Amino acid sequence: MAEPDITIGPTLVRTPAPSRFAPGSIVAGRYRLVALLGRGGMGEVYRADDLTLDQPVALKFLPEGVAADRARLEQFHNELRVARQVSHKNVCRLYDLGEADGRRFLTMECVDGEDLASLLRRIGRFPQERALEIARQLCAGVAAAHDRGVIHRDLKPANVMLDAEGNIRITDFGIAVVATAGTDSRTGEDTRLPLIAGTPQYMAPEQLAGKPASTKTDIYALGLLLFEIFTGRRAYEAKTLGELKQLHDTGTVTTPSALVRDLDPAIERVILRCLAKDPDQRPASALTVAAALPGGDPLAAALAAGETPSPDMLAAAGEREALPVLRGLTAAAWVVLGLAACAALAPRLTFARLVPLDKPPAVLADRAEQMLSVLGFTEPRGDTADGFQVISDYVDWIARTDQSPGRWSRLASGSPPALLYWYRTSPRDLVPRQLALRVTPTDPAPNDTDMHTVVLDTRGRLLQLSSVPPQFDPAPGDAARPAPWPQLFDAAGLSIASFSPVSPQWTPHDFAAAS
Repeated sequence: MAEPDITIGPTLVRTPAPSRFAPGSIVAGRYRLVALLGRGGMGEVYRADDLTLDQPVALKFLPEGVAADRARLEQFHNELRVARQVSHKNVCRLYDLGEADGRRFLTMECVDGEDLASLLRRIGRFPQERALEIARQLCAGVAAAHDRGVIHRDLKPANVMLDAEGNIRITDFGIAVVATAGTDSRTGEDTRLPLIAGTPQYMAPEQLAGKPASTKTDIYALGLLLFEIFTGRRAYEAKTLGELKQLHDTGTVTTPSALVRDLDPAIERVILRCLAKDPDQRPASALTVAAALPGGDPLAAALAAGETPSPDMLAAAGEREALPVLRGLTAAAWVVLGLAACAALAPRLTFARLVPLDKPPAVLADRAEQMLSVLGFTEPRGDTADGFQVISDYVDWIARTDQSPGRWSRLASGSPPALLYWYRTSPRDLVPRQLALRVTPTDPAPNDTDMHTVVLDTRGRLLQLSSVPPQFDPAPGDAARPAPWPQLFDAAGLSIASFSPVSPQWTPHDFAAAS
């Protein structure tokens, strides 16, 4: 069917009809006309040069002889009032209203490019990756309008420009409405202006049935646009308005994959959701449509463009297809069973079962402090830290040398230990240097006087003790304190009588006054 030309934007479709103004004419003492770009039911669009600002603009003139028509003039003014509320890179900007020789005109951004209607007639359809880029920009432009409460009501390929840089610009807000006092605050439905307005081929079923427009009718038109972009064909091929209504009533629509065999199923799903007969079954917003497209991330796109994400955008960024209830409950049941199995097997598969852990960390910390006190390290504590550490060399040695089923049972004796408890003290705060910001036995390095490190096995027996001595040697004549060997052997659970002194053969791990 032929599209009724309700409105027209600043498209670059050339027309053979003679223009009202000759090229080179000066309009309103400011604009020099260059050429006629297009003509439609809402007037003529000229390309012009703004002599004041020295930049190209488009002038949209109301048809001659209808300036006295109050309804048409109000529609012309409405386009300026509505469109100026939307500021977005994917929406054609409108500037001002003027008059020349008794004819009203709008000044708007001049978009060098081609409208989608003529482009699709030339190329058939876009490659899928390019179509996805265009689809996301369309969604962004529609979302920007809806965010300002503007319902376009006439989204169609002829009202979408592709500029010289390949970016989408939505044009022609001549029959758009603002969801204010004349609309339903919950649905955005217009309750004030004529109900049937726009291009029938791109109207939602409820619009054709005489019901008010809403943001969901724009979503339906967006789905029809996406259908054409990805397939190169219209979703509904009807020759009359009655035939079009019949197709809507029967719900007969050709699936996009029937026209493009290799189309991504996710693209088809989102298009068919937009074309749902029931408005409540359509996506909640244009941002939801963008998020559902393959690789769609409208939140990241908005941040990259320097825009502030709206609450609707944040919500749409996290929206996904819902799982069926039965499948979701089954998945949740498996998760619960898996957690229960992990909890049941954990005591048998971790060091908590294999090594003796009859003393909690608080008891081991108290044991370490008692040892330091007995040894004479009673200065005030500025900070303390503790933790457990696996002796990985011992564990690896068992795994490498013993392949028997019961090889790990030897860890239960605790001697030699496979798990150590360490306790550190410092006269000032312990500040680690690593990015993990976690104190370890060696981070921060034990460089300050009166830093002490006590290492115990899990039964509280002393395995290692290190203490940073004073930075200055004792004064001459001061006797050095002898090493408290009996207390150290006792803390380690060893009998000093069972040992005899010998000359050391190994280099000490740390420098010490005695060894």
